[in-house]
Amino acid sequence: MFRARIANVADLERRARQRMPRFAYNYLTGGAGDSASTHRNRRALQEMVFATRRLVGADIRTEVKLFGQEYSAPLGVAPLGMANVAWPGLDLMLARSAREARLPFVLSTMATTTIEAAAEAAEECFWFQLYIAKSDEITFGLIDRAREAGTDVLVLTVDVPAPSRRNASIRDGFELPLRYTPRLLADLALHPRWSIQTLLAGAPLMRNYAAYAKSENTQKVGAFAGKRNKFGTTWDDFKRIREAWQGRLVIKGISNGEDAARAVREGADAVWVSNHGGRQLESSPATVDLLPAVRAATPDNVPVFFDGGVRGGEDIVKGTALGADMVFAGRSFAYAGAAGGQAATTQCMEILIAEMRSTMAQIGLHSPEALRSAPVFFGQEAERMVPGKAAE
Repeated sequence: MFRARIANVADLERRARQRMPRFAYNYLTGGAGDSASTHRNRRALQEMVFATRRLVGADIRTEVKLFGQEYSAPLGVAPLGMANVAWPGLDLMLARSAREARLPFVLSTMATTTIEAAAEAAEECFWFQLYIAKSDEITFGLIDRAREAGTDVLVLTVDVPAPSRRNASIRDGFELPLRYTPRLLADLALHPRWSIQTLLAGAPLMRNYAAYAKSENTQKVGAFAGKRNKFGTTWDDFKRIREAWQGRLVIKGISNGEDAARAVREGADAVWVSNHGGRQLESSPATVDLLPAVRAATPDNVPVFFDGGVRGGEDIVKGTALGADMVFAGRSFAYAGAAGGQAATTQCMEILIAEMRSTMAQIGLHSPEALRSAPVFFGQEAERMVPGKAAE
């Protein structure tokens, strides 16, 4: 049975790599340049270690309340652009699994599934991530669709001022629609499950742009989106979105306290610390290293979110301890979908929450609130020690 063979996200990644064509795996895992920032995100989390408390029992609670809704853990599914490149149907797998697990699911503007279909699958767990377009018809059309689909949470991404160069995908010659070179045909032949399922499902398509492009052709929709994406989002853009959206507005891609404080002054309901999974700037710092300064600059009543390198339950605990109200993972869940479909995405969420519970018991801090108010860990050097009051 599939579930019996999987212990953690690393197992899911190994299985996914076996099943995915090389170009698809490199698209999913690759970062800007030669991926130094992506590796830095992961390494920074791995280098952090825990201080522990003893004789405090082990009655663990992971549930959190956010934006008036209760979630089973401070864990969410980050937006994944062109998710079906990793595996056909991935968006809907993740939406359904998130609903079952009671975790927030964030659909990307560049998703391969429509807002309406994903909202139906995720139900009350559905959030929508927005990239601003040059055309108000598209930008505010997407906002209206998200509102009509029933979500109260809009995530505005602001960390893509220009397209990035991802060397692994450049070397693979990856683009959509696929160019059937001898190398690519050999890659597809060696991964028949991905190839057959993609053939049956159709080539990955930016479904939310298809209506505006008035086409179902991957090349035409991709070209349309590329010409109409607005790079270099400004504070004026943010204000316009704030005026148009009456629900909760999250600003994603913040990396310093000054921007975090201004975002709150301008009306952000939450601040999301992110470097886009290391996919935009190769020299960007690890997001977990940026989290404390952003948390310190953000009012206590304004949630702070975090992503970047999250591969296990201990990472969720570390992010929560440094001030995150919600920790998001992207690649981990994509590996799961590619490894074994929706059964694996559900299992991945179960694994991460189980690892989180075990970690909390081991360190003697039994709730997300306790994690945020106690000195949980320090890094390799004493200077990395996190100040705070001792656990009760």
